[in-house]
Amino acid sequence: MKRILQFLRSSIAAPLLFLSLWHQPLFAATRAVTAWGGGQSGFSSGLTNIIVLSTSVDHSLALLANGTVIAWGCDNDGECDVPAGLTNVIAVAAGDFFSLALLSNGSIVTWGIDDQGQCDIPSNLTNVVMISAGHAHCLAVQANGIVAAWGWGAFGQTKVPAALQSPAVIVASGNYSMALMSNGTVLAWGIDDTGQTNVPSGLTGVTSIAGAKGYCLAVKNNGAVSAWGAPPALPSNLTNVVAVAAGLYHSLALSSSGTLLDWGANQSGEGIVPSGLTNIVAIGAGWSYSFALSGSTIVLIPMSVTHPTWNNNSFSVSLQSQNGVTYTLQYRNIMSSVIWTNVKSTNGTGGVLTLTDSSASSPQRFYRVQLQ
Repeated sequence: MKRILQFLRSSIAAPLLFLSLWHQPLFAATRAVTAWGGGQSGFSSGLTNIIVLSTSVDHSLALLANGTVIAWGCDNDGECDVPAGLTNVIAVAAGDFFSLALLSNGSIVTWGIDDQGQCDIPSNLTNVVMISAGHAHCLAVQANGIVAAWGWGAFGQTKVPAALQSPAVIVASGNYSMALMSNGTVLAWGIDDTGQTNVPSGLTGVTSIAGAKGYCLAVKNNGAVSAWGAPPALPSNLTNVVAVAAGLYHSLALSSSGTLLDWGANQSGEGIVPSGLTNIVAIGAGWSYSFALSGSTIVLIPMSVTHPTWNNNSFSVSLQSQNGVTYTLQYRNIMSSVIWTNVKSTNGTGGVLTLTDSSASSPQRFYRVQLQ
């Protein structure tokens, strides 16, 4: 299987983590979706070739390997009406009753309800590299590291903290927002009626985050899970976790061995993992349903990228590697280009790897690390 981690090096900005961990493209020839729980109308059990899956209250989006999008679930507000001819998509985000798609040229396409301006993309928003959608607001990270927010902001969920720059992951959830920083800390802002923006003091070493209407989950680099707000009670056997998903009243956790644990509400079967489900690489949770994306024999532990630097036309990035995985540094000089140039491939050792492009002479160059 392949997974892509992308970031930017330019003459005016520090390298930016481009794709969020586990919730952005997992590139591969085949990806199959398994669903359980209350289900959603229009879901196809034979759905394959998926590289991104985004779930919300009552609808879901899937990004296919060819850059197109399909949607299913409730369509009362047009949230499943994918615009005709939509292609070149690199990320999707399902809000409560609306949808977002990020294109390879850094622009955003929206559809669905727009009663709070959630589909009104700011006119000055360009070169976007990351998106997220909440109840009625949106977040986006631009290539220069600036975070933009729009839509309903009555609880401060669109008031981006002044100190926030170049987050590794962004999450718009309910009426609040979260950001995972490259140093492993978490910021949260917006409504705090159940303590969901009250990040635990001393929380560090975070590699992945997820949020639902009233609670948050965070995975630490030791495989432990932290929760705050009003989450379903955490199981005592949560260990070696690499990814989490937060539904309205239930949660999922994926371990490094590829096993899946589901806890919380089970009104519609959303808390019962199907037997025989293996090779899981990504998970999602909605109102009363769950999804798993499978198709690989290796579960990739989210990477911690450190010290991306550019000096004297030499670019380098260090990352925590994993045995059995090959890491390839690639670049392209134009964001909208479909051609990536390989720099170097290195096998993971389980320790820190440093990948270097010693001839990074372009004043602006976009990099990614491909995992295979």
